[in-house]
Amino acid sequence: MKNVPIIGRFKDGDVIVTEGVISNNAYIVLFGEVRISKKIDDKQVIIGTLKKGDVFGEMGLISKTQRSASVIAIGEVNIGIIDKEIFASMLNTIPNDLRCVIDALVERLKVTTRKLANIGIQLEKTRKTINSFSLQTIEGEE
Repeated sequence: MKNVPIIGRFKDGDVIVTEGVISNNAYIVLFGEVRISKKIDDKQVIIGTLKKGDVFGEMGLISKTQRSASVIAIGEVNIGIIDKEIFASMLNTIPNDLRCVIDALVERLKVTTRKLANIGIQLEKTRKTINSFSLQTIEGEE
């Protein structure tokens, strides 16, 4: 998206978007990288990393929903805004049948994000179990 104004400059570790807060706009990374994380069972699970040109918060443009994940700056980051009102006026030109498909995709994306976070938790538990078993095996050989 061209001509997206910078709305903020963030330093390493700054929280740009907080999970659970009601969505207002979407954002585009103009410079730097951000980390996406989701809270599952009181643990923060890293979902992914976004870089220049990537968009986040897009589900909030389409449906009134809480943020499904947090977004944290990695190093210096410049973020632009994609205005919800302008996007909504463009979305209103789409036929209702197509709007239903878009809404369904947003819901499926939310479910997929939750499942991905749960897989991350299980992977971490499995990794700890394997590491523990490896240590026990090494100690038993000494």
